[in-house]
This record gives sequence, C-alpha cells and structure tokens, in this order.
Amino acid sequence: MTKFNKRNFLKTFALLASASLLGSCNRNDEKINDISGNKFPSIKLKMATSFPRNLPGADIPAQRLAKKIKKMSQGKIDILHYAAGEIVPAFEVFDAVREKIVDCAYTAPQYWISKHKAIPFFCCIPGGMTSKEIFVWLTEGKGQNLWDELYKKFNLKGFPAGDTGTTMGGWFNKKINSVQDFKGLKMRMPGLGAEVINRMGAISVNLSGGEVINSLKLGVLDAAEWAGPWPDMTMGFHKVAKYYYGPGIHEPSTLCEFMINNELWNSFPLEYKEIIKNASYANYIEVVSEYFYKNAKTLAILRNKYGIKIAQYTSEIIEEFFKHSKAIVKENAENDLIYKKIYEDWRKNISIFNSYHKFSDNEYLKLRLKFT
Repeated sequence: MTKFNKRNFLKTFALLASASLLGSCNRNDEKINDISGNKFPSIKLKMATSFPRNLPGADIPAQRLAKKIKKMSQGKIDILHYAAGEIVPAFEVFDAVREKIVDCAYTAPQYWISKHKAIPFFCCIPGGMTSKEIFVWLTEGKGQNLWDELYKKFNLKGFPAGDTGTTMGGWFNKKINSVQDFKGLKMRMPGLGAEVINRMGAISVNLSGGEVINSLKLGVLDAAEWAGPWPDMTMGFHKVAKYYYGPGIHEPSTLCEFMINNELWNSFPLEYKEIIKNASYANYIEVVSEYFYKNAKTLAILRNKYGIKIAQYTSEIIEEFFKHSKAIVKENAENDLIYKKIYEDWRKNISIFNSYHKFSDNEYLKLRLKFT
C-alpha cells in the first residue's frame, strides 16, 4: 500500500478540483469553461490578515489558501499575502478591503461587531453553532445568502475559509470557582463573548494576538482567551498563566473568513468565483481537522509537561454563560431588521440541529465517554 502523503494529496486535490471545472456545471447548473486559454486574464490580488506572520492556525492557513487558489486557477489568480501590520493593522482589514486599500483578507468576522451586531453570526455566537453546524448552515441552509445580504451593505463578500472548532474558556492568573470570581476581572475577549463576560462583572478588552501575551505578563490583563491548546501553547500562554478553563461557551466555533471587495468580486468570471469558493471550502475543512487533532494532543502536553492546571468551569459559571448569551443574542434582534432576519433563521437551524443531536454525534459521544 502506498503511504499517505498529505502534501501530495493536497496537490492532487487542487489539480482535480481545477480539472473538474472544465466543461462541467456548478451546483447552480451554470456552465463552467476551461480557463487554460488566453480568454481568462491573469490577476494579482493583495491579501491582508489579522494575524502575526507565520502564526500557526491563523496566518499559515491564509498562506495555504493563497497557494490553493493559485494552483486551482493554474496560476491565473496570484494572491500576495501580507500579515497583520505589514500593510494595514490587524483590526483595520475590514475597512481596508471595502475601501480597496487591499483586495481581500483572511480574518475573523467577530472582530467587526462594531460595524454591525449581526456579523458574529458568521463567526461565533456564545452558546451557538459548532464548526460543523455553521458550515452546514452556510452551505446547505440560507446562511451564505444572509451573509451576502449583510456584507453587501459594506461592499464586501465573505466565505468560510477556516475554523478553530470549540475553543477553551481562557487562561487565568487565579482559580475561577464561581461567577463572583469574574467581578472586576480584566479579560481579553472579542465579539459577543465580551458582552457576556461584561454582564458577569468582568471588564472585556479586545487585543490582537501580538499584544495579548505581554499584557498578561505585565498584569494589564488578568485573563485571556485565544483559540485552543495548540495555538495557545504556540503563542506562549502557558508561560504567563497557569490556570486553563473550558469549554469555550463564548466560542463554540471561530470561523475565519476569506473576505473580498464585493465590487471586485462581481467583476470576476464565474470560473474564478467557483475556484475561490471551493478553495475556501477546502481550506475550511483542512483547518478544522488540523485544530482538532493538534488541540487534542497539545492539551495533554500542557498538563503533563508544563503543569498547567486544566479544569472545567463550574456548573454555576456555565449556566450563567448560557443565560447571558441567550439574552444578548435575542435582545439585539429587537431593533434591527437584518439582525432579526439572520437571528430567526439561525435560531431555527439551531433547533433543527438540537433535535437531531439527541440521536447522532452528541448522544453517541456521551455514550463513548461513558463506556470506553
């Protein structure tokens, strides 16, 4: 049997995906043409990210996505990659793409909650969808159409291109035994999760990845969440905090998007759109797999090698997280029509998924944990 080689597999996948476009039809039965001739122009795109250069699980997936798109387009779409701060700061890529300072970006939609309260639905909602569920909602349900409707207001287009899966709750400089321990706690927390911990008495702070570790080390922060055991250890959280709690109810998934200027997107031929979309989907699956595998291995390393105190939140804290999460997400629907439209469809799908989980993954995993 030939030994599995991930690099060769991805190379073959990209070539097959590109070849499948030749004379075939996409899901909407629109004709796809061969792009190998001179009819299709070669283009260069500038892509910014919100992450430090070469950061595993964040900037590295952005680089891999650029390579996928180039290979699948037979070199016709060449994406020039810029990490956070190299062309625009981490938290300015949203405006940079809409204003055509750069053409596209790899980032996390939750960073843009100040632009519109509904944007985190396409990244992470406290007490919301897992990485599998949000991808299903976007690709099988109405999620992508709703995302398009919202982003159109900002001259943007987004695709799922990565996901951390369910994160850990965070790193703390002290034991967290009750809701009372959140009172006055200064914690790095982005998105709607920030509103949740604020209601629990904490003080949320939104910092980019490059700033968090030093802030914990200097005592500017008392706690911080990032992404999960593997990227957290890579960042060095285990060197500045000793208490690691979970699960991350605030982020049951953290979707990363490939964001592109919508005016530019609309100028592309259908063939280029299909390549970018499918490359983003492939990247999403690859990132989810990488996170799950490496997080599982790294958690044991943090406990056994570095002596990190790893524990679950108490039932009191978990209940409080869900209570405030549910209230915040629902409240925002009262004053905004597009938010309400997205929320109602999202909520409907959550209910559908919940009813099925009783007989699928969730129930099976409970049984497996009990009997194996």
